[in-house]
Amino acid sequence: MKNFIAFLIFIVSLSSQAQTLFVSDVDDTIKLANVKDLSEAARYAFDDKSRFLGMNALYHQIVKENSDIQVVYLSKAPEWFMGRTHRNFLKNGNYPAGTYIGKTEYDSDVHKITNLRKLMEEHRPRKVILIGDNGEQDADIYAQLAQEYANQGIEFHQFIRIVYNRNSFVEWGAALHNGQTGFVTPLEISFELEKARILSYSAVETLVKTLVPDFVYASSYAAEGDVAFPYFVNCQTFVWKWDDSLQRFDTMKQLKLKLTDRCRLKM
Repeated sequence: MKNFIAFLIFIVSLSSQAQTLFVSDVDDTIKLANVKDLSEAARYAFDDKSRFLGMNALYHQIVKENSDIQVVYLSKAPEWFMGRTHRNFLKNGNYPAGTYIGKTEYDSDVHKITNLRKLMEEHRPRKVILIGDNGEQDADIYAQLAQEYANQGIEFHQFIRIVYNRNSFVEWGAALHNGQTGFVTPLEISFELEKARILSYSAVETLVKTLVPDFVYASSYAAEGDVAFPYFVNCQTFVWKWDDSLQRFDTMKQLKLKLTDRCRLKM
């Protein structure tokens, strides 16, 4: 009987572990927020519909192709202030079901890393996908987490949305760390996840066919709704490195041109 109970406990513990842990920030990663401008941040604070184009489609493909996955939306925003708005946003935006964690008991400086450590210990994943933005501390926190677990054979895939500028005169945007990929559209993430065999070619092809026309013909400076290029985004430090996609998908040539123009890239 004791052996049977021990076996059941073992099975339950395995069921709580996800092979892939998928953690996404909310503000300025999937939701329009403009956190660097206080007046504009107030404008978006309770907007539960305005979002970055195509991120929900990407997230659904990731979940669809990875059945043993745990989805977590981890926000630095206080639970009492933004919790309801964020949950409504995820529902309105048709994002995959997952656990939402807003800031409650922990100080802002340790909230994310503390909860990420808890998630790592709870689920003991083999692969970790982290998606955030360069507006606040996501790049530093994700790099710190990957470093802490560097000797455990875990695959870390870190993606940082380039929302704010960073140069010798203005440093609003956080610097990326080694191993992190900057992105402007969900397509860049999809290409990297395909290389990691987390997404299939067919999933990436579906995203390209569905999303590229919307990005190519979208306004370069929109403010509300399902937005490809929000007016406040400054993506001059974005680095394009997916020329192989131009050979595989004809429409990607148009998207590269659009990004070059909108972000004022030097190719």
